[in-house]
Amino acid sequence: LLCLTCGAIWSATDPVAVVGLLKELGASPTLTVQIQGESLLNDGTSIVLYSVAYSMLKGKTYGVDSVIVELCRSVLGAVALGIVIGLIFNTWIHLAANRFEHSSALIQVSLTICCSYCSWMTAEGVYNSSGVLCTVSSALVLADGMWPALIHKESMQHIWHTIELIMNTLIFFLAGALTGTAMTSHSITNADWFYLVMIYLIAMVVRLAMLMASKPLLSWLSADGSEVSVPDVLVMTWGGLRGALGLALAIQVSKDLAGGRIKPEQG
Repeated sequence: LLCLTCGAIWSATDPVAVVGLLKELGASPTLTVQIQGESLLNDGTSIVLYSVAYSMLKGKTYGVDSVIVELCRSVLGAVALGIVIGLIFNTWIHLAANRFEHSSALIQVSLTICCSYCSWMTAEGVYNSSGVLCTVSSALVLADGMWPALIHKESMQHIWHTIELIMNTLIFFLAGALTGTAMTSHSITNADWFYLVMIYLIAMVVRLAMLMASKPLLSWLSADGSEVSVPDVLVMTWGGLRGALGLALAIQVSKDLAGGRIKPEQG
């Protein structure tokens, strides 16, 4: 169960730096979208799997039927709820699209922030489903329909980029502090470094095999039907970096230790 929890944490990718580099280099938009789309789906899926695995690690029992019901409720229910919330806020943003009102742009930005928090809190607090998938679904609905109604598109982008920067900085700061504490406590042996390198190499090999097997599906899903080449697969393999979400889940495990069921040296 501890291995399953770790696998769920490692499955979340965060290709922000990779996507930024690809855009600067003028890489294929299809490749960039595929890497971003994988990150969005992986984040939600990894949290659902992590929640189930971590609950079992803490002592909760699941049958096969219970796991299937839990996954369907967490995934499908969250996506449906996110679509509904996104449609509501999309309509609200269109109603606030009065270019003669000085506060219209501020109201629209505030509505997008409220949409994200409402999606997360409603999914997690009311329906006990995946807040990430619900938020992503509502965001996709807004991204598809709200842009023609926005008063100041640049302000919207700048504010959300600032929020993203602050949240990523906070998570990486906390993760760096915990990593520094662990490294200076002399609890990490040379064998641990060897295991860490081996885990990374095996994860890259598994990721490469998975992407090679998914080439026909990725080609079919591309907008223009273009074939995904081997160099594209290699870039996506290299671009599967772990980031903010995995660090946030790891921080939770290191502090909670599954209610005392994990030894401190394991967490």
